[in-house]
Amino acid sequence: MNISVCLPISLNKDFDYVLPQNLEQKAVFGARIKVPFGKSVQEGFITSLNTTPKLPKNVKLKEVIEIVNSQVYYGPELKELADFIVQNYANTLGQTLNVLLPSMINDKLLAKYSAEKDFNLPLFYEPGPKTQDQINAIKTAEENPFTLFWGPAFSGKTQAALTLAHKTLSEGKQVLLLVPDIISSAELIKNVQEKFGEQNIYLWHSKVPLSKRKQSLADILSGKPCFVIGTRSACLLPFKNLALSIIYKEEDKGLKQEDSQPYYHAREVLLKRSELIKSKVLLLSSTPSLETLFKLENKQIAAYHFKEPLPKYNNPIFLIHSQNKGQKSKYLCDGLIEEIRKNYLNGKQTLLIMNRLGYSGAVSCLNCKTLLKCKKCGALLAMQNDKNGEFLLCPKCKNKESLDQKCPKCSNEIFRPVGAGTQAVQKDLEKLFPSARIYRLDSQTLKNKNDQGFFVQEALYTKQADIVLGTPILLNSALEAKDITLGAILDGDSQLTSPDFRANEHFAQILFNFMGRLKRNKDSKLFIQLKGKDLFDFSLLQGNDYLRFAKQELEFRKEFFYPPYTKLVKLLIIARTKKDLDNYTKIIKDSIESAWSNFMQVQGPLRSGRQQDNSFEQYLLIKTKDESMLKGFLKTLNENKIFKKIVFKIIADPYNFM
Repeated sequence: MNISVCLPISLNKDFDYVLPQNLEQKAVFGARIKVPFGKSVQEGFITSLNTTPKLPKNVKLKEVIEIVNSQVYYGPELKELADFIVQNYANTLGQTLNVLLPSMINDKLLAKYSAEKDFNLPLFYEPGPKTQDQINAIKTAEENPFTLFWGPAFSGKTQAALTLAHKTLSEGKQVLLLVPDIISSAELIKNVQEKFGEQNIYLWHSKVPLSKRKQSLADILSGKPCFVIGTRSACLLPFKNLALSIIYKEEDKGLKQEDSQPYYHAREVLLKRSELIKSKVLLLSSTPSLETLFKLENKQIAAYHFKEPLPKYNNPIFLIHSQNKGQKSKYLCDGLIEEIRKNYLNGKQTLLIMNRLGYSGAVSCLNCKTLLKCKKCGALLAMQNDKNGEFLLCPKCKNKESLDQKCPKCSNEIFRPVGAGTQAVQKDLEKLFPSARIYRLDSQTLKNKNDQGFFVQEALYTKQADIVLGTPILLNSALEAKDITLGAILDGDSQLTSPDFRANEHFAQILFNFMGRLKRNKDSKLFIQLKGKDLFDFSLLQGNDYLRFAKQELEFRKEFFYPPYTKLVKLLIIARTKKDLDNYTKIIKDSIESAWSNFMQVQGPLRSGRQQDNSFEQYLLIKTKDESMLKGFLKTLNENKIFKKIVFKIIADPYNFM
């Protein structure tokens, strides 16, 4: 029998093989097999049976060596789900099946990790009492396949979702709770474990030991009732009995996989998967994404709005300052320093948020102002400081470099930090408030289990911290802290002037979420350092009117032809020389415009922020409203992206514009 096989490579192409007769009974779509490929042996997947080879008749086809698994360990939605990920995110089928059907799922796994323990809901857990809002929300969710629970912080959204999870589990079904990251969701995970029994909760993320992940996979595959809490890749797990998926903070950009292929958005994948298997999805958010609100407007999902927090709190006072530094600090204006001082003397806690980590936002040549870039990936280097002294660190690939550098443009050897990173601001705070207990939470303080980032939540909740500084991940980590009366955003300008068309949306979500956290205390204050006061309409905050902001932003997106009113694709071109970069970019752009100009717009080339000494990057942006035509376009690109002198990446629905 002749079959078609796909391999987990970047080329979206099937290869023809002969399947020996003794293996034919085991042959099904998605079966993992071993085949000769070039001079090596590769594992791939069967995509079609009884095929007509595309090669000339005089070319002898190679034989399949082995079928690795006796069956495909996935539900009936496998093919349609794989096609969705391939067609909508420009992946290859081989790459997609490789994550949906990982090699660790095999006959040996199920034989070794057989499901032995039973699921028992704790007798002490009572889902109620429920407010009228929660009762109405649960009714809405029970009547609709996809439902958004949204509203202010502390309004009971999560409790209503957990009540539905309890009911689902008691019916013998499986539940998935998708979280953007484990650190900021730690308190939520702890609460779920206490309510449902830690033995019933399966965690799924990169830090979970392999043996535990294998046990979880075996139990999930068995179809036994279980409650899985995981980061974005958990949306791809081989559930056999999934009845309810809960997406916590559905607006978080961490749900988009864009670092490596296959690319996908976990929210969209779960919505499609649930449509295929007839299960339910709950989207939870205080500040829903504009994509989700667009779905709501077009009646693709239902929603319930939780109107009042429990109990009702006070809106914080807003202070907007037009200076980013003062006489006492390079990074904090005098007004903010005074507010921190008063808050500290009153025994209250202060929360400071900024996007940049490290000792500085960047490092520039004192002579020609050229910014130093990572020699490995081209991202801007940030200055760091540890017990061994100062060094340069790439926030993207974590490459470390010495301060002993020469400017690539003028050969000068003297550099200075530009802007502020979390580490630099922490050092300023320690000088300004030497007796205060100051913590920092960012990716650099979460590298080892004894780093200070892992103790921030406990320090906040037990009043062992006076001032906490961090990146936006800190905002969720401080969810239950009750003594935070002063919050500040330190780098509003850099957030609002980024090349990301979602910059306003992300900034608004930080502001509204910050406001929700501060409502717990009377006379709380939200301080914003922002030179350009006209960059954002702060009047929206006074009425706590996120929906009005969303409507304004959607009007802007519609006028300027941005998602969700259009589909967006980023074509990233990387070359070793500027000449090759420009030549191939022109070839690609001209080819697209000549063949597809009636269906799409092409913008660019636009310079990428990630430049390297040995390569150059830029990208084109494709905009179109014709979704079916876009799928054909992506398929064509994916099958013809062989270039000898460049790296060519196709990123559909991009979130990273640096």
